[in-house]
Amino acid sequence: MDTIDPTDAIFTIGFALFTSLLTEAISWLLIYRTDDYKRLQNEMRVANKKNEKLKDNLIFGTTKSKAQEKKLQASEDHVKQISQELTKSKMSSTLFVGLFMIIFMSLLSSAYQGVVVAKLPFEPFFMIKGISHRNITGDDMTDCSMIFIYILSNISLRPIISKLLGSDGPRVSMQQNGLF
Repeated sequence: MDTIDPTDAIFTIGFALFTSLLTEAISWLLIYRTDDYKRLQNEMRVANKKNEKLKDNLIFGTTKSKAQEKKLQASEDHVKQISQELTKSKMSSTLFVGLFMIIFMSLLSSAYQGVVVAKLPFEPFFMIKGISHRNITGDDMTDCSMIFIYILSNISLRPIISKLLGSDGPRVSMQQNGLF
């Protein structure tokens, strides 16, 4: 049995940190510094405040009129429209960042072909086994590949980096975003 080198896992996490920082820099360059994005972000903040005020008036007000409900609906529609415009403005950068991530991940994956980077303290369930044991020979499902560590690191580091750099954008409630 080969020994596991802990520097491989540390390098993978470091690489995930590096690519997260780089993709945020690319996003800032292509999106967040543009005047159009800043304008849309400001509009979103104002629209969200107006929407919250209308909701408070409707919920805590003594009378509930059809006019108030129509104003609230129009305000929610405006927030949805701004949200769609923000998504459109991010589309080209998202495609570029996705392509960048695919290229870097394939380079790193080919460098760690067949290398066990970590040992999991559990056997992953069937949906995760394919990712956690990817490109590793052997039947020990607790052996962990680079791709699994990279994906977990990227998923956990990216939102933190976005928040630290202030590029996570305005919050939109799930109801307004159409998720429920």
